[in-house]
Amino acid sequence: MDKGSFEKLLHTCAWCLQPISPGSETYGFGAKARPGIDLSDKEGQFVSLTLAIPNKIVVALVPTSTSSAKAEGYDLVFVTCSESCAEELKEALDLEKDVFDG
Repeated sequence: MDKGSFEKLLHTCAWCLQPISPGSETYGFGAKARPGIDLSDKEGQFVSLTLAIPNKIVVALVPTSTSSAKAEGYDLVFVTCSESCAEELKEALDLEKDVFDG
């Protein structure tokens, strides 16, 4: 991925996919991958995840092994444009967990 694409994804809401203007407030949170999923070859890159919700794809950053997010135990980092997008994404991820763990 070229630097321009990386920068664009850094400024795109993971939930609604709308651009986030430079200097705008952002909301972020970390998540763990399912046991057995190895993302080490994706460190420092964005990955797209297809959710159980029809036609819903979200984008997450895989933190590097030396990042504070990884030190806190997170395998994925999501950035959103608003608190409501963050909440909707968290709810979708919780549903995803229920669908695959239940």
